[in-house]
Amino acid sequence: MASPVIRVLLACIAAAGLAACGKTPQSAAMAAPFDLSGVWMNDNTLDERMKREGRTRQTAEELRGPTTATAPAAPPLTPEYRAIYERMRADAARLAEGTQTCEWPGMPTIMTYPYPFEILATPGRITMLFEVESQVRRIFLERQAHLPPDELDPSYNGDSIGRWEGNTLVIDTIGFNTRRPVRGLPHSEQMHMVERITPVDADTIRNEITITDAAAFTEPVVLNVQYSRRPDWRIREYSCAENNRDAPDASGQRSGGVVQ
Repeated sequence: MASPVIRVLLACIAAAGLAACGKTPQSAAMAAPFDLSGVWMNDNTLDERMKREGRTRQTAEELRGPTTATAPAAPPLTPEYRAIYERMRADAARLAEGTQTCEWPGMPTIMTYPYPFEILATPGRITMLFEVESQVRRIFLERQAHLPPDELDPSYNGDSIGRWEGNTLVIDTIGFNTRRPVRGLPHSEQMHMVERITPVDADTIRNEITITDAAAFTEPVVLNVQYSRRPDWRIREYSCAENNRDAPDASGQRSGGVVQ
C-alpha cells in the first residue's frame, strides 16, 4: 500500500498536474482584504446625484453651468505644453458644439465616465470591464515591476501593476500614448498615474487618482471619484460609432455618420 505522502502526491497530480504540485499554495496573508468583485457606478455624476435627491429636472443654476467672477487659473503646464494646450483649444473652437471623434477615452477619463464597469477579482489579477466601448483594464498583482521599455507599447490605458496596502488597492500605471488629454490637458509619454482605491463601506469605494508628468505638468493633477456597487446591474454593449452617428459636423449639420 502506498504511503500517506505518496497518496497525497498522486492525488495532487491527478487534480492539478505535476507542475502545480511543486508550487507553494498562496498564503492567507496574500488574499485580498476587500472584495472588489461586482458592477460599480460612478456616484459623482449629475444624473446619479439627482437620483439620490429624487429629482428628474436640473435646477436653473445647473442648466446655466458653473460661473465665476474671476479669470480661470492657468493650467498647470510647462511652457512647451502650454503652447500645445492653446493649439488644442483653437482646434476645438473650429468644430461644432458637441462634435467629437469616436476614440477610446483612455485613462484616467474612463474611470470618471457616467457609465458602469465590472470588476473581476481572480488570483494575481484584477480585471475591469467597462461598458464604454467594451474597454478592458488589467491590473497585475503578481508583477512587482512594469514591462521593460522594449515591451512597453504606449496605449490608452497603460501598463498597470497593483498591490494591497491594508484595505487600499494601490495601482501604479505607466506606458500611455498621448492621444487623449487629461482633464483637457495634453501630456507626454512620461505620464505616471497612481490610484488608491479604498473602501468607504461594504458597497462603496473611493478612488484617489494622482497624475504626474515631468515633461508636461508643473504640479500633480489629483482626481477623486466615488463608486457604489450595483448588484442588480449588468454591463451592456455601448458603441460610440453606433450612438454618435447623428452627431453634427463642423458646419452644424447632422452628418448621418460617424464624425471622424
